[in-house]
Amino acid sequence: MTILEKTRDKFLQILQEKNISGYERLSAEPLGVKEALGDPAPYKDFALQRGVEKLVEVSYGKERGQAFTTFPLRWKGSLGEVLELDLKSDRNRALLVATMNAVGRRLNLVDRTIHCKNDGPKKCGRMMALELQKIIRPNQLLGIVGYQPALLEHIAALLHPENIRVVDLNPDNIGRISYGVPIWDGIKDIDRLGQECTLFLVTGSALVNNTLDGVLEIIHRQKKRAILFGTTIAFAASVLGLEWFCFEAK
Repeated sequence: MTILEKTRDKFLQILQEKNISGYERLSAEPLGVKEALGDPAPYKDFALQRGVEKLVEVSYGKERGQAFTTFPLRWKGSLGEVLELDLKSDRNRALLVATMNAVGRRLNLVDRTIHCKNDGPKKCGRMMALELQKIIRPNQLLGIVGYQPALLEHIAALLHPENIRVVDLNPDNIGRISYGVPIWDGIKDIDRLGQECTLFLVTGSALVNNTLDGVLEIIHRQKKRAILFGTTIAFAASVLGLEWFCFEAK
């Protein structure tokens, strides 16, 4: 069973315990860059800014939950319909994840389901770097799965670029050097990353793009530590007890 399937099962169990009907109504909207990020200057190469990904937002009553996806959608329907979705598509996985984030927030089971805006990414990057500095030893390498410029800038400044390895799935990023750190191929180089690094920072978006299980299997096989980051993984991290950092989300 995948991490997403385990999360869905836990979600269904919670709904049953809370007597929440499958007829409850939901709506989903893809957000524009300004809606999702505001103005995160000086950064101009977030996946959202490049159009590689979109942020889909599900509204459940007054609460909202979000998830990154490469297949944004506008949708209205019932909670029961979401629970019956085939999880083979990125679109459906994003809708389910955003829904669980929204409903979980309404039930006070999770917070930080809304992506930070404006100077939020910069503040988060600083906090992330400081937290990682407390954990990682000087002779250890940090592996980052998923390129995020604000995080990488501050982590590289504090831990030094030579102590960091980054992989990403976007072909436009692969082969670049960003903040002194080469960006490797998230498919071809993931085993290499797992072998070289001791501590890993893994994007929660991997829950939607269907790569999270494979990444964590490589890391855990070598008995190494993985920390997830970002709003997409909020509910899953909460109910499954996964280690998760997200400092400026709302």
